[in-house]
Amino acid sequence: MNGSPFSRAASLARAPWGSRRALLDLLIEAGDQPLFLAIQRGLALVLPLIMVGALAILVRDFPSASIQQMLDAALGAQWRTRCGNLIDGTFGIASLALLCALSGTMATLHNQRHSGPHVSPIMAAVVVLSCFFVITAAGDTTTWRELFSLNRGLLVAMGVAALGSWIFLRLAQIEWLQLRFRMMGSDPVVRDILMITPAGMLTILCFGGLQWALTAAGVVDLYASTREWVESPFTDAGSGLGSGLAYVSLSQILWFFGAHGPNLLFAVEEHLLIPAGLANAAALQSGAEPAFIITKPFIDAFARLGGSGSSLCLIIAILFASRDVGSRRLAVFALFPALFNVNEPLLFGIPLILNPSYLIPFLLTPVIQTLTAFGATALELVPHTTIVMPWTTPPLISGFVATGSAAGVVMQLINLALGAIIYVPFVRFSDRVREHRGKRVMSGLLRAAESSETGVGGRKCLDRLGDEGRLAKALADDLALALKGNTQLFLEYQPQIGAKRDVVHGVEALLRWNHPVYGRVPPPVTVAIAEDMGMIDRLGAFVLAAACTQRAAWCGQVPDTLILSVNVSPRELLSPVFARTVIAVLEQSGLAPHLLELEITESTVLIPDRLALDSLRHLREMGIRIAIDDFGMGHASLRYLQELPIDTVKIDRSLTSGGPGGLNEHIVRSINELSRSLGILTIVEGVELDTQLSRFLALGCDTFQGYLFSRPLTPGDCLSFIGARQNNRQPIGAPNTCDHSVMVSRETL
Repeated sequence: MNGSPFSRAASLARAPWGSRRALLDLLIEAGDQPLFLAIQRGLALVLPLIMVGALAILVRDFPSASIQQMLDAALGAQWRTRCGNLIDGTFGIASLALLCALSGTMATLHNQRHSGPHVSPIMAAVVVLSCFFVITAAGDTTTWRELFSLNRGLLVAMGVAALGSWIFLRLAQIEWLQLRFRMMGSDPVVRDILMITPAGMLTILCFGGLQWALTAAGVVDLYASTREWVESPFTDAGSGLGSGLAYVSLSQILWFFGAHGPNLLFAVEEHLLIPAGLANAAALQSGAEPAFIITKPFIDAFARLGGSGSSLCLIIAILFASRDVGSRRLAVFALFPALFNVNEPLLFGIPLILNPSYLIPFLLTPVIQTLTAFGATALELVPHTTIVMPWTTPPLISGFVATGSAAGVVMQLINLALGAIIYVPFVRFSDRVREHRGKRVMSGLLRAAESSETGVGGRKCLDRLGDEGRLAKALADDLALALKGNTQLFLEYQPQIGAKRDVVHGVEALLRWNHPVYGRVPPPVTVAIAEDMGMIDRLGAFVLAAACTQRAAWCGQVPDTLILSVNVSPRELLSPVFARTVIAVLEQSGLAPHLLELEITESTVLIPDRLALDSLRHLREMGIRIAIDDFGMGHASLRYLQELPIDTVKIDRSLTSGGPGGLNEHIVRSINELSRSLGILTIVEGVELDTQLSRFLALGCDTFQGYLFSRPLTPGDCLSFIGARQNNRQPIGAPNTCDHSVMVSRETL
């Protein structure tokens, strides 16, 4: 098997990082193709239908006569009809719903990736819907109702949606096909629709021509013709191992591309597998030995554990191996239906259709399980299967019923374990693909958060389009929950070092958000989303309270002069209750005002809001220190150092780069000299190299912050760092001046 997909996949965990990274990049690139993205998102969009339909099927076909009788007594004789109505309204139109969702999603992706006229996703769905009815003009064999259903029409719907959307979107980009209107009422949407109307008309006409060509070629019914073509290799096949493997493999391939494999191959079951099982049962009744191993009960019992692709094995692998919380929750949700071989919730929820990360195990697992069960039966370790079971019979029970022996149950347990083992490396690899894709989207969101640009709604992150916008909306909802729970949000502290005396001057409190799905969310993203959602006051109050409480808890263990710095966003400062919030936090924590330093950005000092500036001055009069963060980025001029109540200037890390004698060095020298003349402390941020430290010491700078001294630390590690730095350098804690009451009434503000 050297060089085969299976051998390459099996060696995935042992492969060098370079090879795994190349495969990872390949899967990410494949998963980012518009068609794959549209199919996966389209499948997710119809998931509510799938969930309801799956539960309705499970209840209607529950494999227990006693439960069926109990439902008859409790719900009346019409409950099966009610379940049937639910199935008809969900599974019965799932293909049609997917067609609309897929075409609309392709239009959305097109708008995100291409300039030109905006293509309405609803218009795309309408055009493709028309194409579907044109191309499937139902013949004598298959009705439109069957083509609407999940079992019959999924492949046709996906094919029409993909091809129709591709044609429509390409035609919409051709300028000479676009109708130009200077004005069309007051609605620009109508103008955009009319502009690409010729593209929609030509798309429908293309499918009309395609339908005519198919009819001329003798293809009247797409589904029936596809089914005949798929079944043709089995026309003269026997019921041996080769036929069984071919049937299982082809069924999986069809499912992977969106076709219901067992339905398309029903003739194989009807003419080969079911008769083989009946022959086994007849032989057993007559006292003879069963002759066939590959039967319908055999496939159902040993190669479809939890449904097509042995998805119960995938659920087990996800629960044991996946780090993704969302995937594990979906697996738990899909577990109960999968126990009765209803796997559509997992199939559409992951999704598995056209998912390159799961291609190999989805195709391979049932094949390997068929081989192992066939070998065990041939060696007479497992009896031949003889009894046809309801397809919703749960695993383990079905193994016993099909074989009449506990050996069938053991064989199912072995195949469950084997399938889970096959799926595990691909589950982990899928996690990596998802993580890398998530990091890339998060990087884009970080760039948006750090920029000064906003969307049409005045928001940095929530107005973003595409994946970044969706991620921002998901994070916004989760941030609101995190602020209520106070379990994901926490602070780290980065020391500020007085280099000449080699002492810790202060610490800066830094917000951290450890998201259960996305991991560490960059602080600028957290702040930007909080501002977009109007939650910045709550977030700022949380940070301030946590930091002050921690600094108060350190009293007696750190120098009494240790300053605590807390960042304040411009929007937070604009709140009329900002000063009251600061006072309340100091009162509750018992921290002296002179130990707190509020860091504002350069842009804040340009805010023309008089209340904000008055709040800063009032807090400064109380003894609270004020610092300008990221100074030197170009927003403020040096005159603000004199006009505002500033105690500290933090020189931005962008000025720490460059060589000796460069422009940045002259700027730092000027800022430091002016600050010294005004009695303002200067802190240089972003110091990471000894050469940087030596250069800025030569310029007269004294206090520094950066990775050269310490990364941001947990409270415990920060306390240890301060103790080690201050040991034998400065007396700690005598007398204790930390515990000062705040002598300013909030009413005075």
